[in-house]
Amino acid sequence: MKRLRLLPIALVPAVVLGLAACSGSGSSGSSATPSASSSATAAAITACPDPGSASKAIDVSGAFGGTTAPTVQFDKGLSAKKPQASTVVQGKGKALKDGDYAQVSYSVYQASDAKKLGTVGFDQGNPQVLSVGGTGFGALLACANVGDRIAAVGQSSALGFNTGGEIVVVADVVAQTPTKSNGTPQTQDPKLPTVTDKADGEPEITIPKGVAAPTKTQVEVIKQGNGAAIAEGDTALVQYKGVLYDGGKEFDSSWSKGVPTTFTISEGALIKGFVTGLVGQKVGSQVLIVATPEDAYGDTPREGSGIPKNAPLVFVVDILAKG
Repeated sequence: MKRLRLLPIALVPAVVLGLAACSGSGSSGSSATPSASSSATAAAITACPDPGSASKAIDVSGAFGGTTAPTVQFDKGLSAKKPQASTVVQGKGKALKDGDYAQVSYSVYQASDAKKLGTVGFDQGNPQVLSVGGTGFGALLACANVGDRIAAVGQSSALGFNTGGEIVVVADVVAQTPTKSNGTPQTQDPKLPTVTDKADGEPEITIPKGVAAPTKTQVEVIKQGNGAAIAEGDTALVQYKGVLYDGGKEFDSSWSKGVPTTFTISEGALIKGFVTGLVGQKVGSQVLIVATPEDAYGDTPREGSGIPKNAPLVFVVDILAKG
């Protein structure tokens, strides 16, 4: 899989999930990269920071998780010898734990001059899907509940960012993201590959015996979700498995990697069949895609992929979240 950057700005924390592409290439598309500081780099935190006088001095107002970024006020030069984090709004949702995924909207400020470095979510699109646990910002999320609004201050590298210097982060933990489809099962066409799920949600794909691959790309909803519809150009967090139609051999899978993957749903980043199968589908759905060679890799499959030339391909995709 060719690796692309999800958001080409330095304020994105290290816990942001990687963006992989099935074909084509991507573009950074932005020049809004804050300059890194020459100050010494602090080690990323591995546990939740305690609240302190600095984090408590950050004043935050505005609707939680709304379409307008909250108003954030603090004195220029705000500083903490080690990172601090305060819960501004106490959420009533589930406590997050290592290995979870959360949708988070956040704004980042330079602590020295209170300059806003950028925002993800709020009035700048969808919340970001972030992994919970580990180091940096993920360690902070491991202490949070869904519905929390958090104000943190500390060295950017300690909080998992690479903006340089000390920063202030205000983050709304909007929702927990599932790791498998939660949609309603639908009747499956016996002429197409059938799908059953293991206990953890990983799909098992059975190719119908004696049935030739379709001559036109086929899309079937295995489980119907009720979330927002995916539009071309959206980013989506997914679990997926790809197998050859002939023989059913797996050639790629997020399940095998142990983590969901974020894709940009466009033909500039993905094969046509994948885009055809996902555009218009709703978050929470599980979708079967049987892609013709013309809508897959044709006679130029990726080297080392295990995909023969002119191979029809089968994908099962669980759509977990947008953004």
